[in-house]
Amino acid sequence: MIHEAEGKERRQFIRIEKHFILRFYLKVNPALEFEISQIENISKGGLCFTSTLSFKKDDLVVVELRTPYLTNVVNFEGTIVAIQEKVKGMIYSNHLQFQNIDPAAATILEKIEKFSADKEVK
Repeated sequence: MIHEAEGKERRQFIRIEKHFILRFYLKVNPALEFEISQIENISKGGLCFTSTLSFKKDDLVVVELRTPYLTNVVNFEGTIVAIQEKVKGMIYSNHLQFQNIDPAAATILEKIEKFSADKEVK
């Protein structure tokens, strides 16, 4: 499902509800095991994902995303801009804003948006 920005909506990009699998870690400590999770939604500007880890605002996170559009994974880097506790002390909804998107990652975001828009029209 695609969400267009309405009224005084802050988002400048179309938000798409997709539930791709991702793995992530804090950039300052890449030696830690990847955590596996699922995206709640994604746009060209960032994504929202759930986790059992509690992040802090401004944490720098590396995300490894798997999509049906590529056989390989695509990596994104971003900053946590908001955190919502979904289940007290257990599950968190993390809002990540992309930083330094490389061309391969930008292409994937374009494909996700185009594919989702095409499905909505049909």
